[in-house]
Amino acid sequence: MLDFDKVWSLYDTHYNHDRLFPESDAPIKAAEQVDSLLAIKEQFDILLLDGFGVLNVGGTAVPHMPDTIKALQSEGKEAFILTNGASYPTDVRAKMYPPLGYDIPASHIISSRDAVELELPHFELTRAGGTWGVIVGDGAFIERMPANTVLLSKENIDRVDGFIFLATSYWNQKWQDLLTISLIKRRRPVIIGNPDISAPLETSFSVEPGYYAIELLKMIPDLEITYCGKPFQNSYRAAFNKIEEVVGAFEANRILMVGDTLHTDILGGNEAGCKTLLKADWGFLRGRDPKPYIEASKIYPDFIIKNR
Repeated sequence: MLDFDKVWSLYDTHYNHDRLFPESDAPIKAAEQVDSLLAIKEQFDILLLDGFGVLNVGGTAVPHMPDTIKALQSEGKEAFILTNGASYPTDVRAKMYPPLGYDIPASHIISSRDAVELELPHFELTRAGGTWGVIVGDGAFIERMPANTVLLSKENIDRVDGFIFLATSYWNQKWQDLLTISLIKRRRPVIIGNPDISAPLETSFSVEPGYYAIELLKMIPDLEITYCGKPFQNSYRAAFNKIEEVVGAFEANRILMVGDTLHTDILGGNEAGCKTLLKADWGFLRGRDPKPYIEASKIYPDFIIKNR
């Protein structure tokens, strides 16, 4: 069972700046506390918004956010979503936001699955017509992915040529053991389509693909793993491609990345050259003073919102 301290320790060990981005200097930013996105609207032209903990918690909109986003859009700000949720294509994912009060079309939504689809053509396995076994629930439209794909099963786990880990809907330790044994017998590439280690639930923490990647590397240290999603920069390249399609030329420092997790949203946004805002009131750091965690991680946002 994961708890906050365990999840924090895993993130800080595996997703710190020096480990992921050793060739760049970690920026030390002001971490200025503000009351609202509206208070800093002159600081950005484009919003890049995480989903969970920023726009919604489960099936409920975060209080005041629909009105805030609508007000910013009315002033000409473009609002995009960048999520590590990889189960569904963006046109399917887009359907969840209007009922929550957000007018953000599919053209403005990017997920880590988009980053997976950008990476897939670069694999020799894909170019050779090999088959990827995809870890995700039914109804995920994997046939749309730009490669030969099948849903992973106990019958094909030893036959597929690589693995794409999109979601943990049915995954458990028994499945993890099967995958580990299969990879020990025959090394094959693994794509982690959601690098999140965990996400906060109402009274507990979920276990996400990033956690299982850590467990795989404990058993097989030389395993070839490609991560797609925040904080890894392929997700920001996917986002920037989409932003350029919609608005034309832009400057990264006029994008505000808004997220609830230091080691994914803020670390990745900083590395991509964006301004960053940690929304610490509804997501991963809810109920905690974020400043000691900022200092401990040395991941500094430009701004913090904590209104509860």
